[in-house]
Amino acid sequence: MNNNEPIHINEVIKNFLKKRNWNQRIEGYHLFKNWGGLFPPKFALNTKPIKIQNNTLFLMVKNHIWANEVRVRKGEIINIINKSIGQNYIEEIIIKISSNNFINK
Repeated sequence: MNNNEPIHINEVIKNFLKKRNWNQRIEGYHLFKNWGGLFPPKFALNTKPIKIQNNTLFLMVKNHIWANEVRVRKGEIINIINKSIGQNYIEEIIIKISSNNFINK
C-alpha cells in the first residue's frame, strides 16, 4: 500500500506536459487563440502568429508598414505576450510579410 499524499490532477497534468516538453505547444495554442484579445483590433487584424519555436514567435504581417510597426514595438509586443503567459517565454520575433493571408478591409 502506498502512503503518499494524493496529488491534484492539475499537478499531474503539468508534470506530464513538462516531461514531454509540450509546454511550449500549449502556451502557443493559448497565445494564438487569444491573439485578438491581447492587442488593439487594428494590430490584431494585420498580424497573425504562425508558430513558436525555441522561444521565438514567427509572426505574419500584412505589409511592410506593419512589419516596421512590429520592429519598432517589438519589446512592447514581447512584454505583452509574456505578461499574458505569466513567464518570460518569448524572447524574439521573426516577421514574415504576406498580404495574401489577410482580408482586405
